[in-house]
This record gives sequence, structure tokens and C-alpha cells, in this order.
Amino acid sequence: MRDERILQTLKELEELETQPDLEEDLWRISFDTGMLFNLILRHSGAKRILEVGTSSGYSTLFLAEAARANGGKVYTCEMSPFKIKLAREMFDKAGLSDSIELIEGNALEKIEDLEGPWDFVFLDGMKDEYAFYLASLWSKVRPGGLVVADNMISHKGVIGIEAYKFTVDLLDDASSVTVPIGSGDHVTCKLD
Repeated sequence: MRDERILQTLKELEELETQPDLEEDLWRISFDTGMLFNLILRHSGAKRILEVGTSSGYSTLFLAEAARANGGKVYTCEMSPFKIKLAREMFDKAGLSDSIELIEGNALEKIEDLEGPWDFVFLDGMKDEYAFYLASLWSKVRPGGLVVADNMISHKGVIGIEAYKFTVDLLDDASSVTVPIGSGDHVTCKLD
């Protein structure tokens, strides 16, 4: 990813996080995690990408740059009005608005109505809802598609994270690995 406009926007978001007077806390993946996602998406040719938990839009920019290169789109869910406004501004600044559809509201309610198939799903919303997101989405993930759940290492022992890992391990048509990058990402491939 070499688009200067996007890289500048990412830097701006990193700096914004350090401001003490933010209306709400912002959470984001590491730059390296974003680059890994971007490379995986470009390599796989993923076109239909779903993100649960937009926050500032930092991770969305990595996903959307790859989606744009592949002729696809990112659908991202967020319920915080502050974060929705900020993310929209960042998408415009990065020149990626046309490659992103921001879905406003509670992800559990919204993703139920979204049609598949999904090539790539990134879960970074409410940790106690991960297993419920998976239940709503798994049938809509294409064979060979990936579901990536964030915070597997940083939130180890949290009930929602442990419930998610337990649920994924029960799937007969899945193969998973936890990758120790950033906060730790559990990558699950849907098998044929």
C-alpha cells in the first residue's frame, strides 16, 4: 500500500488517538496488522469485505484500499455517532469513500440483514458479541473465505473471547490459527 493520501490519513488517526480531550476512546489495530490484512486481501482478490466495529476507520482504510484494488467494497458497522462522523471524514480524506459503505447502528441487528457471500470478515466490535456475530455470519462466508477476530491475545481470558474460540473450534467446516500480531488475531478459513 503506497497511496500517500491514505498513509497520511492513517498517521493523522494515530496522532488523534493521543489527544487527551477526545469525546470517546478510539481503538485500532496495529499498522502491521493492517498491512497484513491488506496483503491477504489483495492476494486473495477479496471483493466483499465486512468489518464489525469501525471505530475511527483506521482498519477500514487498509481493507478499503485492497477492496478498491480488487474492484470490491467494504461494509463496516458502527453505532457511535462520534465515531461514525470521524470515520466518514477520514474515508473522504483518504479518497476511499466510494469503496466503503458505513452501516450505522447495532451490528448484531444490522449484519443479520446483510447478504453474502463474504470473502473476508473482520470482527473488532463488542468482545462479548463475537460468537453471536459468527453465528449470524458463518453461513454467509464463502468457502475459502476468512473470518478474522481481533484481540485474542490482548483480551485472553475475557468471557466473550473465550466463548468465540470455543465456538469456532466446534465448527466442522473451519480451520483456525491465532496469529501473534498486534493484539492477536484468530484467523478462521471456511473449508469446502
